[in-house]
Amino acid sequence: MRKIEWVLLALGLALFVVLIDRVGWGEIYRQFRQIGWVFLLVLGVSTGRYLARTRAWQRAFAGRDDTPPFWQLFQVRLAGESLNYLTVAGPILGEPTKATLLRERLPVAVGLGGTLIEAGIYGLTSGLITLPGLVLFLVRVTLDPGMQRAGWLVALLLALLLLFSWMMLRRRLHVLSAAVRWVSRGPLGRRLERGRPHLEQLEDQLFLFYAGHTRAFRAVFLWDCLAQVFAVLEIYVILAALGVRVGLAELVIMEGMGKVIKAMFFFVPGRVGTDEAGAAFVFQALGYGWALGIGLGLVRRLRALVWSGAGLAFLSRHVLRRPA
Repeated sequence: MRKIEWVLLALGLALFVVLIDRVGWGEIYRQFRQIGWVFLLVLGVSTGRYLARTRAWQRAFAGRDDTPPFWQLFQVRLAGESLNYLTVAGPILGEPTKATLLRERLPVAVGLGGTLIEAGIYGLTSGLITLPGLVLFLVRVTLDPGMQRAGWLVALLLALLLLFSWMMLRRRLHVLSAAVRWVSRGPLGRRLERGRPHLEQLEDQLFLFYAGHTRAFRAVFLWDCLAQVFAVLEIYVILAALGVRVGLAELVIMEGMGKVIKAMFFFVPGRVGTDEAGAAFVFQALGYGWALGIGLGLVRRLRALVWSGAGLAFLSRHVLRRPA
């Protein structure tokens, strides 16, 4: 990692320690003891989310006879997601890695196209839960006036982004490549311009998928929506194990605000400390207290580390079995 990444990681770890110290190590231990075997249920729910996204990914290769089998896609997804979670590069490294791991079955360009189609549609479904979660949070919670205005501005921009994304699909607008063309007039022009044809190709692949495989597009969308349901259900299971029952509106707020916080601090390696701090802030604002938010964040982090370990194991096995 570069120096700035080590600095960010150190700051995240410091924040992590301060938060747990403030809540109390005894309280954290009590929460984990209270969850106990329910953690296996948490893993089961998260398995449902990974399975749903894998099925969505498989449907993104509609119309091809060489689509990899489901189990292979599941392993490759875990491998890529482990890099998304554990590295600063995140999706910039993880998504191309998925396509590379499939190159024995699919051309890399096709694998990357299908991967980005599913990731893009998943991003759309994430926006559909983030927007109501953010709006409900702003309506229910009294914040500093500056933060309140900033929150509403983010909500407005997110709504416009979702609307614009839909219009881009419907009217086949090459927005991303056009933006690169405009930005390429600056200092980074030559580097960006080299990648623009590939970006246009990916946009065309998305448009063709939307127009030519309508049923598959809907299937990807619905499977990714199901993945979002599993994410919300995970929060419910964890909080129920801690003796706290919340309604659907609160669950949407918690998941939606969690996605906002992840987007804000994507540059922190593993989002160490920031996920827990964000959850603590949201739970405190909702009246549930810091400790419960940090407990939720820690359980979800442990779940993520378990799956990341599985993903790295699959990745290592694939690398080791490659011919020299």
